[in-house]
Amino acid sequence: MRRLIWMSCFAYLLAGFGHIIIGTVLEPMIEHYNLDYSDGGQLIMNQFLGFLVGVLFAPMIIKKIGRKATLFIALFLFAVVQLGLFLLLPWTVLLLLVPLGGAGFGMIETVLAGMIIAELKEKKASIMVLTELFFGIGALTVPIMAAVFIATGYWNSIFMAVSIIVMIGFVLWLFLRFGEYESILNKKPVNIKNNEDVIPKVRYAKPSIPLLWIGSLFFFLYVGVEMTFPNYLPSILSMTSTLSASTLALSITVFWGAMTLGRLIMIFIVDRIGIWKLFLITVTGQMITLGLFAMSPNTIISFITIFLAGFIMGGIFALGLLVINTGIPGLEDRTTSLLIAMGGLGGALLPRLAGSLLDNYPVEVTLWVLFGFAVIMTFLMSIIYRLSKKLYQQTVHKKPA
Repeated sequence: MRRLIWMSCFAYLLAGFGHIIIGTVLEPMIEHYNLDYSDGGQLIMNQFLGFLVGVLFAPMIIKKIGRKATLFIALFLFAVVQLGLFLLLPWTVLLLLVPLGGAGFGMIETVLAGMIIAELKEKKASIMVLTELFFGIGALTVPIMAAVFIATGYWNSIFMAVSIIVMIGFVLWLFLRFGEYESILNKKPVNIKNNEDVIPKVRYAKPSIPLLWIGSLFFFLYVGVEMTFPNYLPSILSMTSTLSASTLALSITVFWGAMTLGRLIMIFIVDRIGIWKLFLITVTGQMITLGLFAMSPNTIISFITIFLAGFIMGGIFALGLLVINTGIPGLEDRTTSLLIAMGGLGGALLPRLAGSLLDNYPVEVTLWVLFGFAVIMTFLMSIIYRLSKKLYQQTVHKKPA
């Protein structure tokens, strides 16, 4: 089991690379192609659209060929696209190519999250948080790698480095064996000799539909806020303080560093506290810290609340997946796919809304809008908490003794 867990963590590390990598070298990239920022934004948007497609189609592909074969396709697409970016192919070619890379790491996340939630019997909460920790490490590491390559003048070599690391992951998944867990990675054979052997198509039960829709809205808002808050921190602080550019940039590092630390600590406490209770604590804590940040009277308190927000928000994504899937057993791959896709949609749309607010209104409006989203999420969380527990208890009572 340990081998499977660490390979899952490695794959999530690669997904962390994929989400951040283009943004880390966007400046020299648009300079090389003699383009403007809107063109660079289009490249990132195309990658995001591919991510959505990969997430949504992953359950269908898993059903056809199994989890392991789906991972091979995902890693291969990811590696090939990184190679194309390294080769500095024509811009129009890159616009068509990057969605395949986005689909690759979208499938990686969906395959592994669904597998952990659906198939692993022990410590699935701490394992899920552990994979999210490695995702954060990847997101923190790739900007440092990019900075080194930019300093040497070979900024595009970051793509070759990541491509090589992804191919190492491909080879490891190809040759490593996982003992008793090998069966959950491969396509399950279906015997169709007679009608009794045919596995019926599983659908969402009517009582689970409200949980699915409310959970989808929660993920849309959460990932949107998670992408908006840290990415606009330098802009927000520049409007509310006289900090230098380097200090403003440090605010993002403080947030992601705190988020990584929070995930690390949650690995050790989630099984003691329980996923439902910890989900309640973290979502409520997010609302409180974003409210404090909106009211923050000075820079020191702002940085303290930035750290606390990152620390508390670190486990919300993984906990949310676990809580919602607990209430809808048997459809983990499909539910996880939908929730991640809705999160990705929020991660694309809400930052654009925040940018528009910053352009047209005082900065306080943006801060209170983010706090408002946190209040809505806390309300949704309370509904998710009750629905998931109720559905879980009904499922337990239906099982034969």
